[in-house]
Amino acid sequence: MQRKLLSEKELLSFLNKELNNTGQGENCYFESLTRLKVDDRNGCNWAYANIKASTGSAHSCPPDAEKIVAAAREKFNLK
Repeated sequence: MQRKLLSEKELLSFLNKELNNTGQGENCYFESLTRLKVDDRNGCNWAYANIKASTGSAHSCPPDAEKIVAAAREKFNLK
């Protein structure tokens, strides 16, 4: 499956929208992405989305955040 190309801003916007759709992420947001120098074995060119909490610790963010990132890594690559 070919991934859709998005800018970092577009991908962060998508991730944050998905996080907000869980109903648990109102205090948390994805801040930045880690781009890979070489695509991984599955063809993805980014590896990680850094999540922050506007108050408190990022550990208080919903566990669904990791699932959101994993699903997005299958669909999108960075421009």
